[in-house]
Amino acid sequence: MSATNNTLNAKMAELDTLVSWFDGEDFEIEEAIGKFKEAEKLASDIEKDLLALKNEITVLKQKFDEAA
Repeated sequence: MSATNNTLNAKMAELDTLVSWFDGEDFEIEEAIGKFKEAEKLASDIEKDLLALKNEITVLKQKFDEAA
């Protein structure tokens, strides 16, 4: 597994923890805006990482198709 995948998996796990916090018993309205901003940034970073992986796969597929 590449470093990007490890980072992506870590970000997704962190986002899952934040989302679970909103549904949990530890939810406090005073903390909610900060947690929401953190989750929003993580979601954006994950989206960028996934797009980069998609582009890399597309390039590899094109090279594979050209070689065939």
